[in-house]
Amino acid sequence: MSFAAPGRGFVALYTLAYCGLFVAFMPFVTILLQVKVAAIDPAGRVALLGWVVLGGAVVASIANIAAGWISDIGWRRSGTRRPTIAVGLVAIVIAFAAIHGATTAVTLLAAVAFWQVALNLMFAPMVAVLADEVPNRAKGQVSGLLGISHPVGVLTASVVTLPLFADAAARYTANVVLMVAMIVPFLWAARERGMGSDAGPDTVIATPPVGRADLIRAWVARLAMQAAGNGLTAYAFFHFADRWQGGGDAAGPVARAMAVVTGVAVVATILAGRWSDRMGLRRPFLGLATLLVAGGLIGMALSQGFVGVSVAYGVCTIGLSVFLALHSALAMQLLPSPATRGRDLGVLNLTNTLPACVPPLLTAIVPPGSGLGPVFVALAGVAAVGGVLALSIRSRN
Repeated sequence: MSFAAPGRGFVALYTLAYCGLFVAFMPFVTILLQVKVAAIDPAGRVALLGWVVLGGAVVASIANIAAGWISDIGWRRSGTRRPTIAVGLVAIVIAFAAIHGATTAVTLLAAVAFWQVALNLMFAPMVAVLADEVPNRAKGQVSGLLGISHPVGVLTASVVTLPLFADAAARYTANVVLMVAMIVPFLWAARERGMGSDAGPDTVIATPPVGRADLIRAWVARLAMQAAGNGLTAYAFFHFADRWQGGGDAAGPVARAMAVVTGVAVVATILAGRWSDRMGLRRPFLGLATLLVAGGLIGMALSQGFVGVSVAYGVCTIGLSVFLALHSALAMQLLPSPATRGRDLGVLNLTNTLPACVPPLLTAIVPPGSGLGPVFVALAGVAAVGGVLALSIRSRN
């Protein structure tokens, strides 16, 4: 597979490092954090986990913007964001050690807050590198390729919990080693050349009113779609389990169904990114993806059997994956200035953290005993709003 991207092997190194970021956080947030919380406060684990997640989301929202801004300064001065990423990598190793050593709720909260700062010192500049280095004609293709990062993170979570890693120290060590092994090659061997646009680091582009309005539309569109995705993630398992008619625990069949869907979604996203680049279009793909998301969510609400829910979930997940990948490519083309890409993408990243409030809001507005059908219908409406806003963007196709 060839990419219109700078430098031989750059995309491979970048993709590996980007996957390393997901290795840095997915095993922790899905398994290791919960284990740590339960070890510190078994009786109050639910409440403590809630405070840790909420505090982490607040810190992440601020840290991502700040880290992007810091990397912008470095990029304007030296043409590289790698030093900021390197600082984040060292910091997150220290943060993992602090989390492992935490023995009280307060020390855990502080360690997780530091971990969020470290993670975002890597994440914000790494995302900006895509805008810096990958030409617009290849952004969709590379954004689609980055879709493998989520399943890689999920796979790592299963690896670090193998019997081989019997205690917490071994699990954290394995997590750190995998993360470092994936990110260091990019820091060591990749070379940034600023091929993402014709504008250099010091260029400030005057953004017309239409462009500013489109940035707002893009931000709200992604917020809406991420909100729909968060709601799906929060309640999909319960909905699957309610439809399971077989014997035994539903967890295994549900996990297998989700794994198959994830694999299909990754392939579909890579192909959609490639076709989008070849056609020079983003919005038609965003429109089709919106139909898949909304249709899949409504299908989940209406389906009465496990197979029907699985198919609907697959349709929705494919649409969501394609939408978010190509929306990222489109949003990078809307940024007003190369000089502030990191900061601006940090603001866009708020659409990843703010939707964390969606599940509790849904439980508040859905009548008790009505089931999850109305929840998925409501999420379909939210996704449709996001799609309409994305299609209303006028300054890019």
